Amino acid sequence: TENAQKRPKEEFDFLMNMYKLVDEDLDNILLENHVNFKRIGNPDGITEDFKTYLLEKETKTKCNSDKYFIFALNYGWRDEILRGIQSLAQQWADLTQVSEEQLSKAMDLGLIPNIELVIRTKWDEAQRTSGFMSRWIGYAELYFTDRKCPELDIPTYQQSLKWFDSVSEKRNFGK
Repeated sequence: TENAQKRPKEEFDFLMNMYKLVDEDLDNILLENHVNFKRIGNPDGITEDFKTYLLEKETKTKCNSDKYFIFALNYGWRDEILRGIQSLAQQWADLTQVSEEQLSKAMDLGLIPNIELVIRTKWDEAQRTSGFMSRWIGYAELYFTDRKCPELDIPTYQQSLKWFDSVSEKRNFGK
């Protein structure tokens, strides 16, 4: 949300349309590998046309698996927490009775399984998450690429998955 607010409207609109260019190749990879597509982020400020496009993509790639490709657009973890709490406040008179599961369900990712891989694009040399999805990625593997978001392509995704396979064999989860 912070980046979206700083971008000129023309640039933001261009980015929304640009994402449609990788549509077919990405859909094929998701379907072949039984991966669900899920959009997260604040829908305010996104054109109705693009909201419809993303909802159709979620429906088109929906499969019965616990694997997800998360597409974050106009996303900020602070905004997500605020929207989740606001949603809970509409449902509960006493927020002190809310459980962690109920809070998670009210947020963008809901009860999606733990995130295992984050592909982080860079605009500079820093390797940080910049608070991105802080609530969800505490135990995820972080893959950093020098490519900027518009430059990501299928070979980059495949390279990140190959890297993840190699490091996931060594994960011991604190044992």
